[in-house]
Amino acid sequence: MPAFKYEGFTKSGKAVKGIKDALSRQQALIQLTGEGVLISSIEPAAAKTKGVLGNIFKSRKNLADLYFQLALLLRSGIPLVEAINIIVRSSKNATEKETLMDIASKVSEGMRFSDALDKYSEYFEPMYVNLVKASERMGRLSDVLMDIAEYEETKSQNADKLVSAMIYPAVVLIMGLGVLGFLMAVIVPKMQGIFSSVKQELPASTKVLLAAADFSKEYGGFMILFLVFLIFAFQYTYRNNHKFRMRVDKQLFGFNLIAQSAVARFAYILAFQLKEGLPLTDSLFFATKTVGNKYMQSILEETRSEVLSGVKFSTAIKNAGVFPELFPAAASIGESSGTLPELLARVHLFYTKRIDKFISGALSAVSPLFIVIVGALVAFVVISIMLPLLNMSNLVE
Repeated sequence: MPAFKYEGFTKSGKAVKGIKDALSRQQALIQLTGEGVLISSIEPAAAKTKGVLGNIFKSRKNLADLYFQLALLLRSGIPLVEAINIIVRSSKNATEKETLMDIASKVSEGMRFSDALDKYSEYFEPMYVNLVKASERMGRLSDVLMDIAEYEETKSQNADKLVSAMIYPAVVLIMGLGVLGFLMAVIVPKMQGIFSSVKQELPASTKVLLAAADFSKEYGGFMILFLVFLIFAFQYTYRNNHKFRMRVDKQLFGFNLIAQSAVARFAYILAFQLKEGLPLTDSLFFATKTVGNKYMQSILEETRSEVLSGVKFSTAIKNAGVFPELFPAAASIGESSGTLPELLARVHLFYTKRIDKFISGALSAVSPLFIVIVGALVAFVVISIMLPLLNMSNLVE
């Protein structure tokens, strides 16, 4: 839907500005006038606004900073609208300023903060909007915003940690493949001409190398294009064919590491929402949406339906038949003792530690493995080139 940037005044004379979604400029004027805004200027917002906003607010670090600053200012006793305006003044991005100014304007006119955020649901996750809505009812907005900031920061740190751990193996692999590619693309073709001019039997390894070089030269481009096609075809089918994605995700869920990772993520998000005061059924809804595996999502949707029909959460989880025994056991104890969020958080911590230990061990083993494999391939190429040269020198002697 088109967006229009406006400036004007309320009936009390207060200056306001913001962005209004409407099908046309005339409709935007009618809507704003109906809201009691006297328009001084209105023009189409830049077409790139939403794309830029997506980049700003989908950045985990920026989201964490925004929630953290708001929580800090609110805890200092500063009213919400003024807190947002302070962040606006410190922001260096024009589009971010406009968005936050529009949110501040809506809140100052009487709209709830959660409803103002919901106007930008493309950038502020519905789960967070509902947490904010619940916190407004309980009068603990600053606490919830701080928890959201810490949650976003934790996700960002985990992602950074994984990327950092993968840098060294990736560098080793890329450098090794670069050396191998240079030998196959530059050195081997030059040596091929020398070998063909000498009438002598070549070693078996050299024959294999030259055959591989010929195959790469003849079909290498086609093979790369075919591989790229397969990757894009798989991605397209995975995204657009529900049955295909369900089959793939079911197979992936069969891997213990992926299953434990999905369960740990689900437990953490569910515990986080329950701790902040969201009802179990709502928490289940949003936690299910954040699980990337469609097969697990379908199971959790059935679990939520059972809970809505009156079945205990721990019983519904056990009935699913795919969760580790620890999960329904912890859920059962948590329900009976009233400590469900805490026990779910412990389940998350347990599986997270196991996953981290496995990933750390795997990455530690991968780097030497890459070195050995690439080293063996490079050694094979070098030896295959040197053997005929040594034989030639022996013939000359």
